[in-house]
Amino acid sequence: MVSHPVPARLAAVLLTVALFGVPLAGSARAEAGRWVVESGKSRVGFDAFHSLGNFSGASETPSGEVEMDVEDLKKPIKGSLTAPVASLRTGKAGRDKDLRRALDGERHPEIRFRIDKVESSFQSLTENTDVLLTLHGVLTMRGTDRPASFMGRVRLRQGTLWVRGENRLRPGDYGIPLLRSWLVSMEEYVLATFDLALNKAQ
Repeated sequence: MVSHPVPARLAAVLLTVALFGVPLAGSARAEAGRWVVESGKSRVGFDAFHSLGNFSGASETPSGEVEMDVEDLKKPIKGSLTAPVASLRTGKAGRDKDLRRALDGERHPEIRFRIDKVESSFQSLTENTDVLLTLHGVLTMRGTDRPASFMGRVRLRQGTLWVRGENRLRPGDYGIPLLRSWLVSMEEYVLATFDLALNKAQ
């Protein structure tokens, strides 16, 4: 059997890989992928303010996904988040019914947020470290689309992305009438929030 000498340059590259774990071109670990919202561990909601008592509402069954590279958050990030109107609960059955009516849930059964752009405080995401985010996109409620931005943060923990965010919204901008209690309307702004767990799609 005839042995062929390994060229000196190739030998040096192979030695570097063996000693330092430097990946060869084309074999770099790719973290870009699709991350899917885990419905049972996620929440989308709002805090409403009323002179006779504040209240909150939430959906525990949101769905959605995000396309991102955790090692380079400066790359384009796209995604979507959806909450069924029928899943919103405020703690009072009568108020839940009023809320579904205000959102016109029969004709517009979903609240949707399309993520078009994300700004981050750091370029990459590491284990158990918070990164501040500003998520820009389009929010759709009651059949009305409007630009919206949410301030938030993301953390990678044991392979799961935890994303939280919030923003003050004016329901009237979406044609949503304000809920009333004892003939008194709630304040015109609500605090919209989300607390999401996302796992990488297989």
